[in-house]
Amino acid sequence: MKRFLSELKRREVIKPLLAYLGLAWLLLQVVGLVTGFLNLHPLVGPATLLIFVCGFPIACYLSWHFDFTMDGIKRTPGIDEEFNPRIEPFGPKNWIGLSAIFVISAFIGIQYFESISDQQRASSEGLSTIKTSDSLAVLPFSDQSPEKDQGYLAVGLAEEITSLLGSADGFKVSASRSGQILTERGLTPVDIGKRLEVDTVLTGSVRASGNRIRVRVELLDTENGRTLWSESFLRELKDVFELESEISRAVVNLLQDRYLEAGELKSLSSTESVDAYVMYLKGREAYRKQSTESMKQARKYFEQAIALDPEYAAAYVGLADTIALLSEGAATFGILKSEIASTLAERNLEKAIVREPEIAQIYAVMGLVKYLRKEYEDSFEAFDKALEINPSLAIAYMWKSASFIALQRYDEAIEEQIKARELDPLFITNTYNLGVQLLWQGKVDEAKQVFINLKEDHPDSSFPFQGLADVYFREGKFAASIKELLFAIERSPENTELEYRLNSSLLNLGLVDILKSQTSDPIYDSTMLIFEERFDELFNKMEFELEANPDDYWIAFESGWYHAMFGKKETAIYQISHNYEQLEDFDKYTMPFCSPAIEVAWTDKITENLQRFESTLTKCSKLLQNELSWSFTFYTTARLHALKGDSSQALVFLQKSVDAGWREWWTKYDPLLEGINNDAEYKALIRFIDEDLARQAKEVRQLFEE
Repeated sequence: MKRFLSELKRREVIKPLLAYLGLAWLLLQVVGLVTGFLNLHPLVGPATLLIFVCGFPIACYLSWHFDFTMDGIKRTPGIDEEFNPRIEPFGPKNWIGLSAIFVISAFIGIQYFESISDQQRASSEGLSTIKTSDSLAVLPFSDQSPEKDQGYLAVGLAEEITSLLGSADGFKVSASRSGQILTERGLTPVDIGKRLEVDTVLTGSVRASGNRIRVRVELLDTENGRTLWSESFLRELKDVFELESEISRAVVNLLQDRYLEAGELKSLSSTESVDAYVMYLKGREAYRKQSTESMKQARKYFEQAIALDPEYAAAYVGLADTIALLSEGAATFGILKSEIASTLAERNLEKAIVREPEIAQIYAVMGLVKYLRKEYEDSFEAFDKALEINPSLAIAYMWKSASFIALQRYDEAIEEQIKARELDPLFITNTYNLGVQLLWQGKVDEAKQVFINLKEDHPDSSFPFQGLADVYFREGKFAASIKELLFAIERSPENTELEYRLNSSLLNLGLVDILKSQTSDPIYDSTMLIFEERFDELFNKMEFELEANPDDYWIAFESGWYHAMFGKKETAIYQISHNYEQLEDFDKYTMPFCSPAIEVAWTDKITENLQRFESTLTKCSKLLQNELSWSFTFYTTARLHALKGDSSQALVFLQKSVDAGWREWWTKYDPLLEGINNDAEYKALIRFIDEDLARQAKEVRQLFEE
């Protein structure tokens, strides 16, 4: 050993080997930098490392036999040759030794290179299963662009990958909205995965420069935070749809015991126009904010995307979705008449389905359109089609739940809403709808807590305040409801539905002067004339409207109802019952009031049309059995008992309705309660309603004076 170490020193093997290692380290650093910058093949780095590792034995052999000096390469003399001027040349034996080392090193290097190549291909193409998983969340990618102005692209890319993965069999894919909310709260990807109850999380970053984007993705195991897969991609922006498909396919292959080839999980949201895609992503960004103002902006972006590419199917779907949600309604954004919104949405869906019939969102929005048209049974076919294409489409479950509610199928509605919440637990509308359903079931305290929590999570949204307004309105607390509505309107000033509800509450409290300062909408004129006791003007107004619309039953009914309370009973009977039979049953028995059928039953009792009278009361009673118990259903039950002549039960249910929050100003004028209006208990209840309304009116007046 001493002689060997002496030989190492004499032959100066250490210095060239150190130089070799230093040069290798430097070149590896350069290769690592250049590979990422120029998007070279990912095997360039490993190949370079293997070349240097396998070349090390060769370098050792050559360093033993040659001196590497500034004057050139010289043959190193042996010990016996050091004092002998004749140095043996590098002979056949040396060449054989060198060749043997070279062959062995090359063989080992090639074997390792093939192994690394196989692993890399399996990772990048998803050819191997690294973890069996059936649940995943795709988090919004971070914007790494220098100007930080590509957030819409980063979030939109994650949203599109979520949609693609949702269409893959065997996956539960959490909706991207909930992931975005939790990301904005600063939670780590692993914590978000645990919060969303998924096994794996896909996260990443986007860096855009000109028409090129660099995307880095990382797949994490939620249980232990281990990185299962990571990859970087550099693409032209026009190739982003192929990139979305490639990433989605790799994730499926990595997490499922199967292999999807190139071309499967194809993005259906593609377009040839980069500018159209940018407009589409900006539209999606505005859509996610879920306010009247943002939805109007989203509509403009989608329209611009279509103008840039008239064949862009996804843009037509986005536009249809936005227009449908801009319709009037308690859970929509109150800009367009429902029929107009549904017609416009349907036209855009027709254009989308011609261009790309397999987009799941087409059928989800189609179901929403049918819901807006009150075609509830027909909507299920569309929702089921959407969920067949993408079983993880949370919005389809949510809208399907609304159709079940409309059909009074509350248990099924809750089931669908639970599915929506599992996939998208932090989406504003999901939580809001859950609160609404709890409220409809009479679980007022639970509903109130849902809306309070929603306010903490989304203080800038109108929905939690709108929900609390509903709770207080149901409890007969109009003043508290008005306060919440003012907060809601402050956050969504263009939502006409909120304004309508505020004005209706003001009118219910008899605050006509405040209402006049708020709006000049003629829809409130009739009720204001009643509060001002200008009955001649009221009936003249209704007579004019009847002459202008002689075939409109609802105008006749309204006029008849005013006559029933404040005018001529004979006129009321005629106007309420005339043309009634032309209505469809659905329109006759509108719940929870079973109106106008129950008012027609009142006219039948007076005119002794007993057969229809009995039939109507029987059907209303049956329908009430399917309704949830709350003030409105209690009041309708009281009216039914009063019509039947059962005064004691009428008073029992009238008391229940008041206890549950019934505070309608017109209760004391209701002709259907004439059978009990001389009872002392009835008078006490009316007095309580009047006093409570007066107290609340005073509270609201002070609020507006402040």
